[in-house]
Amino acid sequence: MTTTSPTPGPTRTRAVAVVAAVVADALIWLLAHVAFDIDLRTPDGPGSTTTSPLYLPAVLIGAAVIGLLGWGLLAVLEKFAAGRARTIWTVAAVAVLVLSLFAPVFGAGLTAGNKITLVLFHLAVGAILIPAFRRNTPAGA
Repeated sequence: MTTTSPTPGPTRTRAVAVVAAVVADALIWLLAHVAFDIDLRTPDGPGSTTTSPLYLPAVLIGAAVIGLLGWGLLAVLEKFAAGRARTIWTVAAVAVLVLSLFAPVFGAGLTAGNKITLVLFHLAVGAILIPAFRRNTPAGA
């Protein structure tokens, strides 16, 4: 007799993905701050040459908010554009990820260590959320 374990539903998979993205960013922050002694900072705004400290709670909240916003957009698309939800969401998510990289890459007043760390934050969240949310959305749903 063979038993199969039930596959987790979309809610559980997406919740785990959001938590994983938050944990990944926490680990990146801790590694950069503690192991590499990088004074983590973020640009104060577009074109600004001033920076502000980047504390761990802001990183955690940011990753969680982005994950939940992505989840919310996907849920809306699944309801109102069911046949193309996965495609539309993936294009939107990749576009947001690419656009989000402009601030750390071109941010004035940031050290190389800061730029690398900020890019890693963005890429980690995208690398976790995009495949997890995509995999969990039926192609025709």
